[in-house]
Amino acid sequence: MPESQRITFEEGISRKELNAVRQRFTRLHRERLRRILVELRKSQQEFLHLLPLLFHINHPMLPGFVSSETPTGISDYSPSRKALEMANKLSRSFEYKKRAQRVYHVHGLYLMGSTGTIGQSSGSDFDLWLCFDSGLSDKQRQQLQQKATRIEKSAAELELELHIFLIDPARFRQGEKSKLSRESSGTTQHNLLLEEFYRSAVLLAGRYPLWWLVPPEKEDDYQAFADYLLTNRFIKAVEVIDLGGLDHVQAGEFFGAALWQLYKGIDSPYKSILKIFLMEAYSRHYPSPPWLAQQAKRAIYEGEKDIDKLDSYILLYQQVETYLKQNKDLDRLELARRCFYFKVGERLSRTKKSENWRLRSMLELTRQWGWGQTQLQMMDTRAEWKIDRVIKERNALVGVLTRSYRLLTDFARRYAKESHIDPQELNLLGRKLYTALDHRPGKIDHINPGISKNLAEEQLSLHHRSARDGEPAWMLYRGKLEAGEVIEHRPIKISKNLIEILLWSHVNQVWGKGTVITFVSGETLLRRDELFSLQRSVRRLFPQYMPPSAGMTVLAKPATIIMSALFINIGVDPMEHLTKEGKQLTSERHDPLSFASSRTNLVTNLEKIHQTSWGELQVSRHEGAEGLMDVLCYILNLQPEADVAPLQIHAYSYSGVRGGQIALRVTELFNHVVQRFRNDELGNGRYVFRMGKAFFIVQKQAEHGFVWQSLESFESLIDELEQPQQIYRALEFDPEILVNSPYPVLFKLNKPDVIQLFFRIGKSQAEIYVLDEQGALFQQSIAVDSPRFLMRQQRRFLNSLQQLRNLVLDSPSDLLLEPEFYQLSADNEGQYYAEHRRVPLLDNDDYLELTMIGDSGLTRREPVSLICGDKEFTRLEYGDELYAAIVQYIHGIRDSDEGYPIYLTSIRLSGMEPIQTLSTVDLLNMKKHVERRLNSEAM
Repeated sequence: MPESQRITFEEGISRKELNAVRQRFTRLHRERLRRILVELRKSQQEFLHLLPLLFHINHPMLPGFVSSETPTGISDYSPSRKALEMANKLSRSFEYKKRAQRVYHVHGLYLMGSTGTIGQSSGSDFDLWLCFDSGLSDKQRQQLQQKATRIEKSAAELELELHIFLIDPARFRQGEKSKLSRESSGTTQHNLLLEEFYRSAVLLAGRYPLWWLVPPEKEDDYQAFADYLLTNRFIKAVEVIDLGGLDHVQAGEFFGAALWQLYKGIDSPYKSILKIFLMEAYSRHYPSPPWLAQQAKRAIYEGEKDIDKLDSYILLYQQVETYLKQNKDLDRLELARRCFYFKVGERLSRTKKSENWRLRSMLELTRQWGWGQTQLQMMDTRAEWKIDRVIKERNALVGVLTRSYRLLTDFARRYAKESHIDPQELNLLGRKLYTALDHRPGKIDHINPGISKNLAEEQLSLHHRSARDGEPAWMLYRGKLEAGEVIEHRPIKISKNLIEILLWSHVNQVWGKGTVITFVSGETLLRRDELFSLQRSVRRLFPQYMPPSAGMTVLAKPATIIMSALFINIGVDPMEHLTKEGKQLTSERHDPLSFASSRTNLVTNLEKIHQTSWGELQVSRHEGAEGLMDVLCYILNLQPEADVAPLQIHAYSYSGVRGGQIALRVTELFNHVVQRFRNDELGNGRYVFRMGKAFFIVQKQAEHGFVWQSLESFESLIDELEQPQQIYRALEFDPEILVNSPYPVLFKLNKPDVIQLFFRIGKSQAEIYVLDEQGALFQQSIAVDSPRFLMRQQRRFLNSLQQLRNLVLDSPSDLLLEPEFYQLSADNEGQYYAEHRRVPLLDNDDYLELTMIGDSGLTRREPVSLICGDKEFTRLEYGDELYAAIVQYIHGIRDSDEGYPIYLTSIRLSGMEPIQTLSTVDLLNMKKHVERRLNSEAM
């Protein structure tokens, strides 16, 4: 039958016509294989000739050998002369003995993708489908996979990137979802991948696809026609590989495939744009898409012999072109042509005529597109494109990706009821798109996703001037421009944050090592040396920066900060006013956060960089103490999980004589706070430090994460620490503050569920500090000079509180858990330390019992009655004279008239409920109030 004659089975099936179809496909595949080999080096060609033999036999001296038991034998395969020559070259002892095999474990080897098409280049990788006998055991499959992996490594040694995928035809026909290709998203592309296989696969060895013999008009009835051919013995089952027909594809598969291409297109847009457009074209005609594989098959049945017209990559472009022309979408059509041109990789501006089929085809296509020499030269110099052209191209690529996402999302919603796709997978792909494409203030966009090789400018100009909104901003220009020359020029980057400009120009490689900078500082105090110090710091943070590509595992988790840097006081000298006041060198207070006698916070502004685990780089500006606190809490809320390396925070400051000290102080503070909370040493506790005259507390709340609180003075801080706590909250002080105060010592020794009393004995009185079970503070001055007496007296009262609580609580505390006592002292430098003290045992029990009885409402601190020994004094009886009456009574029963202080020994409440709601600190404050009234009356 002539090759140009149309083949049809309208008058019935004949073996003659079936053979003619098979011969046409075989000739096409043979020619594609020839084109593949032409693009390879000699050593790579030899390896490709050898490849089928490696799976046909097991030989210990040949690449990939695992064991003599590894499945072998390729159906309908006899080694070529070149394959045997290569085997003998690798092993002189090799001798091929042709034997009749009863079982062929390997049904076929097929190269697929762009290989053998106009899209193949010298750097193209190879995907090989190895279809094996479905009857292989798990152990045999493992051995075959191991052999395939070793062969891939041997190919890599020849700089041939080979990826072998093992395919079980039976499971594949059943739609088993597995990772079939690096082009597959795993769970969304079974049928689409099969369509790509039928249109692009090249038979290397083994059985031919049964799909060849199913005529285009029978495609919808594939299985019945295939069964008919086999049942009536037109073909033998051992001749063909049956991967199934192009059945109805779920809407979710289109959506998932397009999302996967979008995912890849973020990092390599030129490789994905055409496939994204193809998915759009297919989805437009859903549920009967115009499969490219079917178009190619129809052309072969019609007698088409021109291999160029059957090239799967050209067919893909033509389908995309038809789709975009129908939509009158000329901008995206031009982008599709550029993507196609770059994929082919031939530089036509230097070529007029050629016998090379690829050049010949591209010259004809570009002539049809209307591309002249100027356009071709621009395309061929892409590696040298500079920032303006790259930004324009990047915006076009982002626009395509964004619009395609919207179109395909609308499609998925339209067919939501029949869309079977993992929502989690869609969510992760959506996160990837959002992270890479969404433009937000302060986010550093990567403007060169493989567009140009060198964006570095010879000269750049950085100016600080008013923007169109009247606000001052930093502006970066190409070339050398002085202050009066920038009005007529458009900046390539504008931001109110200098670090954003520096980081953007660095990660996008616009500001190179040889770039000459013209710098105009405007109204800022930024010096040229400070500018370059900032730039060097940015470069050290990202020495060989490559845009990060977050994987699915990372995207499945909440974003965390993996790097953070703070740039402090850019263009500002925080010491300027202190110098004028003469306080710069004379003060002994050197803490940059609370400097000199005026306690000035030397952090006036900061610009923060942070990099997230999702691959984002962001810059933000913050002012003063509040800004510093916001940044600290932001970092704490997004710090990595405990099983990940701890976050390291870097601070930099090059402004003023104390810039280094400021940076070091902030670096140490931030890393210390992050580390303390990260290790759960503080847990839900609190961290206190000082800025200016104010104190700041950082703590974690269940509902809001980490938050901060400002307290305007030391007195306000103490008031806050004295507030009762619902649960235990540890507290830690910044080591740089309150160094001559007892409070850091108290809270360093603090522990939950224990009452701790600290005291310092003076000449005539003692200062006592109590930390209750939840870590709340109580303090009191009492007239006592004996540690022994103080501890015994306080122990009586604290034990009575514990006994009272144990009577009413559902889970009583340990009755044997004694309050802890510590004596405070100060060294010669005024720094406090604490020593544990044991309370002396009571010599006798003849001390005076004085008990306060409170009401159940506890609306005030005043007692309902006071009981001294066995006599009760009630407010009902004595009214406002209650305190005078009890004091008179106590004086009357004491042995002396020295007038030593009166103390409560216990508190009782008329109802049980209040004791559950009141903290120990509440009760101690009640005691303190009553004792003050009693001793005031006694004076």
